[in-house]
Amino acid sequence: MYRVLVSTVAFFFKTAPLVVLTYSIVWYLHKRGYLLKFLRHLESLAKLMRLNSVAFTSFTLSFFSIVASYTFLSQAWKDGKLRDRDVIGISLLNSFPSAFNHLYTFYIPFVIPLLGYVGVIYTLIRIGVAFVKTVVGYFLVSRDGSDYGGVEESIKLNVFENLGKILITLFVTYFAVELLYYLGLFDEIVGKVGFLPLNPSALTIAFVAIFNTRSAIVVTADLIEKGLSFRWALAGLILGNVVSFSVRSARHSLPLHISLFGRLGFKVVFVNSLLTLAIDSIVLAVLLI
Repeated sequence: MYRVLVSTVAFFFKTAPLVVLTYSIVWYLHKRGYLLKFLRHLESLAKLMRLNSVAFTSFTLSFFSIVASYTFLSQAWKDGKLRDRDVIGISLLNSFPSAFNHLYTFYIPFVIPLLGYVGVIYTLIRIGVAFVKTVVGYFLVSRDGSDYGGVEESIKLNVFENLGKILITLFVTYFAVELLYYLGLFDEIVGKVGFLPLNPSALTIAFVAIFNTRSAIVVTADLIEKGLSFRWALAGLILGNVVSFSVRSARHSLPLHISLFGRLGFKVVFVNSLLTLAIDSIVLAVLLI
């Protein structure tokens, strides 16, 4: 037990300062207005894409708050400004800005510092998947390129909102994983799932992702230190995303979308989940070839 605690403390003091530093950099860029300037350039790009005014506003709001974006989208739909197909298309269109939102609140300050090169590749994969979904959504949405309105600059970004919880999760998860290794639990898992064509460590990552994505990242960092190859680490993360995305959709996205769009909300979540599953399955197949 003492060895597990020492290992956890060493890992924490090696990674926590880097997490805090990157969060601080993101906060500084936001306070200096650099993030907002970048988003303003994206607004110009949206205008060139000739999105209709509702799609454009929802798309831009998604860079700051996906809940605010969907609330605005719901009101426009209830007012008869959108067809059902447009709602589904805009939902997919918002995938990239939503992923970009996570880029500076999750991937850059947390995933990349912990996983290094693997974290960079995983981040690029997630952004790439979101971009493909946005392209699909673009072709589903009607376009007129008129009546644009900017996003209020009063929208705030608090990158430190969950930093304390993140650091606690980092410490507790690593300690739990080290303890399970010490007790030999993972050796039992290897024996029971050895018949599957997947690395047992990759399955462990996917299993942890069901409960907490950040914990899965910490587990992946631990397994890489123990010798897990980059290929299997990525495979575990992608598989974990498939499973955890399905769980998150059922627990969080579905209730939100049904409350905003009624029965149409189920279709929005179903199409979004199905497309994500299809793209992730292709990526996973490539990794396993």
